[in-house]
Amino acid sequence: MRDRLVELGGVPTKEHREEDQVDSGEDVDSGEFEQHAVVFEGEDVMEEVLREAQSIQKEITQLRVEVKKLGKQNTRFLTSVRRMSSIKRDSNSIARNIKTKGEKLYARIQKMDKLCKDLEEKHGAHSALTRMVRGQFISITGSFHEAMNEYNCAEMVQRDNCKTRIQRQAEIMGKEVTGDQIEEMIETGKWNVFSDDLLTDGRTARSALNEIENRHKELLELESRIRDIHDLFFQLALLVEEQGLMVNNIEANVHATQDFVAKAAAKIGEAVRYQKKNPCRQLFCCCFPCCNK
Repeated sequence: MRDRLVELGGVPTKEHREEDQVDSGEDVDSGEFEQHAVVFEGEDVMEEVLREAQSIQKEITQLRVEVKKLGKQNTRFLTSVRRMSSIKRDSNSIARNIKTKGEKLYARIQKMDKLCKDLEEKHGAHSALTRMVRGQFISITGSFHEAMNEYNCAEMVQRDNCKTRIQRQAEIMGKEVTGDQIEEMIETGKWNVFSDDLLTDGRTARSALNEIENRHKELLELESRIRDIHDLFFQLALLVEEQGLMVNNIEANVHATQDFVAKAAAKIGEAVRYQKKNPCRQLFCCCFPCCNK
């Protein structure tokens, strides 16, 4: 019988063969396994929503730029020496542009709201896709609401500026009027309190009266602009109120989660203390002090 011990000693074992394959740099993944891209359900919808959200946020930023421009025009209304007709024309143009952009943005936000409701019916209110889309919708609506509030504040400042100029011109004519009296005159359109005692040869007084009448027209145009956009403000307020309930629910869930985590942490700490006080463990540590680390 031949002695094959030497030959058997030269045959590599299975473990050695595997180590040799690894050491030789053989790419196991490329040879034996195929890589597949993981596609999550609704990923295409989420990408489309993110693109739309970024586009809307960009439009909202441009809207805020227009609102700031309108605010600067309102400031010039009291300090500029230019003709008021030129300033008023610029303000009206900016306000119309804001109104147009606001209506278009609101229409796009409504479409996203409809998409959220459709996803909620299809996938459920607690699905990841629905919650992500709803989060984008809430963020966009909040930004749009802030921008429109800034616009409303700018128009209210312009209204106060008109009233201030009316009071100035009334003082030039020697009349003392309060803010409430001006409000009443604006509503009724009766400015005869300034013209009853007007002297025929008073050029300054007549110029002041003409200024008051022009400011009254400006106020009427301003209130007309506000009325035109009133429906948009109303619909937006309803949308924000509906979101407020959702945000409150989210906040309540977050607080509940925090309470649960705090209780779980307390339970873990209590379990650790019980483990340290375990008599079996203490006996083991006494017998084998080197293991008590």
